[in-house]
Amino acid sequence: MRPSFLWVSVAVLGTCQGLGAQEPAKRPPAAVTPDRSKVTAASNENSDDARAIAALVASFTKAFNAGDADAAAATYAENALVVDERGERTEGRAAIRDQLATSFAEGPGNTIAIKTETLRFLGPDTALEEGRTTITPAGSAGVPEVTRFTVVYVKHEGKWLQSAVRDEVVHDLTPHEHLKELEWLVGEWINESQDAVVQTTCRWADNGAFLTREFTMKTHGQPVLSGSQRIGWDPGRHQFRTWIFDTEGGFGEGYWTRNGDEWVIKVEGVRQDGRHASVTNILKRLGKDRASWKSVDRTLGNVALPEVDEFTLVRKPPDAGK
Repeated sequence: MRPSFLWVSVAVLGTCQGLGAQEPAKRPPAAVTPDRSKVTAASNENSDDARAIAALVASFTKAFNAGDADAAAATYAENALVVDERGERTEGRAAIRDQLATSFAEGPGNTIAIKTETLRFLGPDTALEEGRTTITPAGSAGVPEVTRFTVVYVKHEGKWLQSAVRDEVVHDLTPHEHLKELEWLVGEWINESQDAVVQTTCRWADNGAFLTREFTMKTHGQPVLSGSQRIGWDPGRHQFRTWIFDTEGGFGEGYWTRNGDEWVIKVEGVRQDGRHASVTNILKRLGKDRASWKSVDRTLGNVALPEVDEFTLVRKPPDAGK
């Protein structure tokens, strides 16, 4: 029996497909490094204070990237308040220090980068700053987390400190910006089993708003099925969505959700003979050039099918001489 598009295409969905609507991981309070070219309301009379705030933030960034909770917490006022993107509140420098220490222990080597949009002085001892922070996990397997921030600075005994910090989930990213977290999937991939070899090529669409994927399955060296896939961001559901078409006339679509360090992909489709098929795939990135994949909850018509054992996808090495 020839393989259907659903089993072949979803068997390699993990090689080029979106993540689901991921709930932002809890992270430590954000601090900011002002981009001096974009600070808007720091007039000449406030230039010394603007430089002092920039120095404060540079100190925080250095401490954060070094995993030094004591030094990072020292940039906050004694009674500072931090509200994260989930609405959880942390009050007081000591509590902030503890939260930072926990975060550094859970994500050693994570780094922070800031894009400042505005810095306004509300008085001689108060300033308001807004922008975005990006926390990048250590190594090559993590996905950067982007949030929007608002920081209130206060000047206490001649020293600027962070007094109130609020983080919010960023909702205004472009489709390309959402898909950047999947850029590691771009390239050629291969997975081999005793029964078949599946090769895929993933690339950016011309406008950068989608990722496209072409796949070919061979058995005994002969092509038996091929198809294409398009992956994009669904702003209505805040999820990555995929559309799949094969050369036999089958088609399907699916959504992804995040479950810890795994991606859960639920796909439904129609075979060329009219029967409905569905499957749940689980993809886990193992590094720059490897990922694991398995398939569960498979159905064809009203019949439940066995699970597919986990296997490894690998990035195809470049041809010799290139």
